[in-house]
Amino acid sequence: MERINVKALAKVNLGLDVLRRREDGYHEVRMIMQTVHLYDQLEIRKTDEPGIFINTNLDFLPTNENNLVYKAAKLMQDMYGLKKGISVDLQKHIPIAAGVGGGGGGGGGGVFLGGEKKSPGGVRGQRKGGW
Repeated sequence: MERINVKALAKVNLGLDVLRRREDGYHEVRMIMQTVHLYDQLEIRKTDEPGIFINTNLDFLPTNENNLVYKAAKLMQDMYGLKKGISVDLQKHIPIAAGVGGGGGGGGGGVFLGGEKKSPGGVRGQRKGGW
């Protein structure tokens, strides 16, 4: 079975400046971030059954559309017209709501499609098989 293994690294903000509030209500920011050796592990697999299936090591995490990894998988399906399903095994090690990028990094890991790469958000992975 084709799969992708991803380490979504935690990060700390060394500097944060809020520049302005945008028309959409969000703020434009300038940040200096550093990744740290703490990460969530994701294994992403194609399935023959359509849909998105999230499995996690923490019972209290949502595994539906309220999960950022689910949202990222849905975005990947929509952007690339994927007809088959996506199954994600999320092993969460970054503390929840600790401000070290656990949710965003995991979500970014969910849309990872490259070979061996590292994004500015600290997502690393290795693809096995072709998508």
